[in-house]
Amino acid sequence: MARRVPSRTGSYVYVLFALYCIMLVQGCCGGTPYPFELYDEKTTIRTGTIAVIAAEGSELTVRLADSLTRELKERSTFKVLSQEEVARRVGKYPVKIKEGKPENPDKPVWFAKGEKARIDSMQTQLKTDYLFLIWTDNLRKTVRTGQGGSSVTYSVDVYGNVIEYPKSRAIGFTSFARNHGQSCCLFGKSEGDDIHEMVKAAAGSMADKFIAAAKAEKPGK
Repeated sequence: MARRVPSRTGSYVYVLFALYCIMLVQGCCGGTPYPFELYDEKTTIRTGTIAVIAAEGSELTVRLADSLTRELKERSTFKVLSQEEVARRVGKYPVKIKEGKPENPDKPVWFAKGEKARIDSMQTQLKTDYLFLIWTDNLRKTVRTGQGGSSVTYSVDVYGNVIEYPKSRAIGFTSFARNHGQSCCLFGKSEGDDIHEMVKAAAGSMADKFIAAAKAEKPGK
């Protein structure tokens, strides 16, 4: 807890603390967030079939895959495979796609080179026009205390690639951190609720950008 300071300085510290909390709650993070971005803005995404793939087995990634699937199914004109259907066709799911270091950080391909054949093989089972591979990493919890009160913020890093078929080429990527925090002064929800809302918001941001890039928004959505 911060020590007591003279009222004018205390007010200044409180304002800074409040602004910091607001930045955390709104999802401020280092670097430019890319919920989804095409490598080349001239690329045309045709409306067709798509499957969201949890590319590793953590609970957060599985939940994000489910949330993104729901968002795309409800809001886009794509035919979206359910996570249950993905599991049925693939057999062993979620899959484990090894990540690699991108050769081009401005146009990152997150999976290791040796994984491409495995991804293509999976697509032959799914028979979709697009695969949206996703990973999550570095779930963290930050608790701040100060004169104005306390805040708790959860953060997670999200990565992804969209691969187009039959060309079998990555056409876009995801790279951002999603934060969710409670009021600087009030607590009420459980940790599970906060994380659930964070994952849901991350999926919403990814869907927003992908649907806009594909020009595939359902009428009235």
